[in-house]
Amino acid sequence: MSVRFRSTKSFPARILLALANRATDHSSTHPTEQGLSLIECLIAIMVIAITATAITPPILLATGTRIQSRRAEQANQIAQAEVDRIRTIVERGGYTTADLPMSTGQATGIETFGAPVSPPGPAMLSSATCPDRYPQTKPNSPNGLVKVDINGDCQAEFLMQVFRTEGCWPTNVDQTTQPPYSFYMGVRVYAYQEGENIPVFDNQRATLSMSSTGRKDQVAGNRKPLQTLYTKISRNNDNKSYECVAK
Repeated sequence: MSVRFRSTKSFPARILLALANRATDHSSTHPTEQGLSLIECLIAIMVIAITATAITPPILLATGTRIQSRRAEQANQIAQAEVDRIRTIVERGGYTTADLPMSTGQATGIETFGAPVSPPGPAMLSSATCPDRYPQTKPNSPNGLVKVDINGDCQAEFLMQVFRTEGCWPTNVDQTTQPPYSFYMGVRVYAYQEGENIPVFDNQRATLSMSSTGRKDQVAGNRKPLQTLYTKISRNNDNKSYECVAK
């Protein structure tokens, strides 16, 4: 009884080995015959095509995920810089309501506040000297959007939504003439390409990976923010401010 041992080589490897052995046999028995037959060439091409088809999708997904992660990191820097800017203004004191983001008119619910519902306005956050620079020019509602230019060419690569809750005033402080002493602030940053059709925006943060169906910040036609930051901003430069800090 003969025992057959199953080869551990993969199918493409066995084909390539067989082609190499056949080429060796030809060269030893027929010195004048060189090269491979048409059938052998077609098999080799088929093996290469199968291999390329198998490894290409993972490479593309890895590249797309890396790009998405880089854009998410840029979005995080944009959101954090805006939070730091507002926090610095408030902590120094001497600010007015006009220096703050637009209010939602609500005391709570900062994380569930609605996504942008209108196209971006003219306001542009940029290191370059662009027209309508933010924050001198601002959206006229908490649902408005600011264009963000990170390349210094006055062409937006991101959109930013900035908003806050109504806020807190200490006892005996006139709310009609004084800005709030503390409030909750939200920043959402969306990917954007200048001139593209404005999508329907979502308020839930996107994941950082790619899938076989495309970008994770674009789901069912809705554009999700690459980054969302929500934090409390409080004034702390006088005795009155502690009443609102404690709330």
